Amino acid sequence: MENTRLHHLAQDFLDNKLDAAGQQEFYALLGDPRQREALAEIFMELTGQPDMDLAFDPSLRPLLDKATAVDRPRTAPVRRMHYWGWAAAIGLLVLAGSVYRLTEQRGGIAPTAHTKAGNVTPGKQGAVLTLADGSTVLLDSMNNGVVASQSGTNVVLDNGQVVYDPEETAAAAAAYNTISTPRGRQFRVVLPDGTKVWLNAASSLRYPVAFTGNTREVRITGEAYFEVAADATKPFSVHFSEKGVVEVLGTAFNINAYADEPLVTTTLLRGSIRVNKQQVLQPGEQASINDNDGLTVESSEDAEDAIAWKNGLFIMRGTDLPALFRQISRWYDIEVDMRGTLPDRTFGGTIGRNVSLTDIIEALNIYGVNCRLENGKLIVQP
Repeated sequence: MENTRLHHLAQDFLDNKLDAAGQQEFYALLGDPRQREALAEIFMELTGQPDMDLAFDPSLRPLLDKATAVDRPRTAPVRRMHYWGWAAAIGLLVLAGSVYRLTEQRGGIAPTAHTKAGNVTPGKQGAVLTLADGSTVLLDSMNNGVVASQSGTNVVLDNGQVVYDPEETAAAAAAYNTISTPRGRQFRVVLPDGTKVWLNAASSLRYPVAFTGNTREVRITGEAYFEVAADATKPFSVHFSEKGVVEVLGTAFNINAYADEPLVTTTLLRGSIRVNKQQVLQPGEQASINDNDGLTVESSEDAEDAIAWKNGLFIMRGTDLPALFRQISRWYDIEVDMRGTLPDRTFGGTIGRNVSLTDIIEALNIYGVNCRLENGKLIVQP
């Protein structure tokens, strides 16, 4: 590869500016010993001195400490890191594929041994469509084209999404479909009015095959992101579990209503919505509803984090271990067995949803979270 391209990738990595494509390219290069050595030299050149503290984000210090095999306090400065150390350290960054910038946010953790046994692949596109007559269609195995025709509407599979194509005659009677994503799957559907909905793993969406009345109402479980087609004459409503409803005319928002999450959250990205007929949200605000139906609203500069799952990422900001493992369980379709009392730790960082579970286990073990695959389960213990 041209040296100028390597320089560009290395500089963007140091500046934390790599986009998804750049990340994929960067970590692929780290898997090639010759390219890794070239990158090590470029990192030395770009930083101007062998101090790793000036070259890498401090969150990577546990990886670099492990690479140089030096037993020292986490707070001690690191000096005179020679070329072999850089090569080893950069090699370690590819330990978990595209796992990067994972940091423990409550102090240092000593790296621990880890066990690599078997593997679990990440989730993918797929869903089950339940038609009005109760019959089901497994969308994972279908080719593009019409998969069903009901109540005057064709149901079309088009490159990983379901689209509703109404015929000239409107539906005479209300007919409902439900699209469900098992654990380890996500999917996209375009509703009859043009509204786009992305479903996260272990979620479902129930909706009419044609919006014939004065309102547009759908119901979800789990998590979904909506880009609602504007129609001032037909308000759009999303009902979620038993906790409430979001009313909207035209906007983009995310609802997380998993039954095993402590809160139902609704995050507004664009437009305006009303939650539970009482609270109007502005872009960048998130409403949270607890089991007692109490509703609170907070403003966040990180509203886009709510749809990281749609964009192929896990983004953590002060995420505790139970919340992290709930996400892992749904996306990798694996039972998590948490034994004993887990440490009170929170994590920040970003992990690509395309990495294998074994890669994530290796990264977590480096940060002192003892977990392993055993008999088809993910075992986590102090």
